[in-house]
Amino acid sequence: MPDKDPRRPFSIVIPTLNEEGFLPKLLTDLSKQDYRGFEVIVVDAKSKDKTLLKAREFQKKLPSLIILQSSRANVSLQRNMGAKKAKGKWIIFMDADNRIPRFFLTGVRYRTIKDNPDVFTCWCKTEEKGSEDKAIEVFLNLSLETLKLIDYPAALGALIGIKSKSFGKIGGFDVKTMFAEDGDFIREAFKKGFKFSVFRDPYYIYSFRRYKKVGKMKTLRNYVRLNLKKLIKLKIKHSKEYPMGGSNYDY
Repeated sequence: MPDKDPRRPFSIVIPTLNEEGFLPKLLTDLSKQDYRGFEVIVVDAKSKDKTLLKAREFQKKLPSLIILQSSRANVSLQRNMGAKKAKGKWIIFMDADNRIPRFFLTGVRYRTIKDNPDVFTCWCKTEEKGSEDKAIEVFLNLSLETLKLIDYPAALGALIGIKSKSFGKIGGFDVKTMFAEDGDFIREAFKKGFKFSVFRDPYYIYSFRRYKKVGKMKTLRNYVRLNLKKLIKLKIKHSKEYPMGGSNYDY
C-alpha cells in the first residue's frame, strides 16, 4: 500500500533489555508488513547480551530503524525517549517479545482512519495451545472491554497506540509508577477527554513468558490482586509484589 503522506504515519517504539532471543522475531515481523509507512525505534537499556547487535542486523531490512540507548532500565523512561524521537503521526508502543501478523499495520491504519481514536490498544492472542492459555487470553481481552465500559479504561503496555500530539499533552508515561503504568497512562488520556478504542482486529500475539516464570494462574491472580490494591489506593511494594513492573526488568 503506497504512502502518499510525506510524514510517516507510524512510529513503532520498542524498549529493550537483554532481548536477543525475542527482538529479532518482532523485527522480522515488522520487516514483512504489507504496509510500509512506519519507522522503528528501539530504546535499549544497556543490554549485556547481543540485543544491540541483533537490532543492527535489521538496518537494511528496516531502513527507518533508529537505535537509542537509555541510561537506565525503566520501561516508562525508555518509551518516553522513543516517543520524543518519533516522527510519525501515531506512536505505537510494543514489547520486544510481541509477534504481529503481516497485515497488522494495514489493519491498524484502517481502524484509526475509520474510528478516529486518540489512543488505542488491540486484542491479543497467544501462540500457546493449552486451555489455560486460552482462558488467560479471553480474560485479558474481556478485561479491556469491561474496564472501558465502566469508564476505568486500561491497556497492556505490550501494545498501546497514541497520536503524537496527544502523547505530548499527556506528558508521557510516569517513570515513578511502580505497577500498571500502562493503565495509568490510558486513564490519564481518558481524563483529558481523549477517545480510547479497543480494536478486536487486527490482533497481536502476546508473550506469556513472564507468566511461565512463576506460574500462569498464580501470576494472573497476583495481577488481579494488585489491580484491586491500586484501585483502593493501597501501597504496592514493587520489588516484592510485582517484579514484572515498569521500573525494572526482572524477567
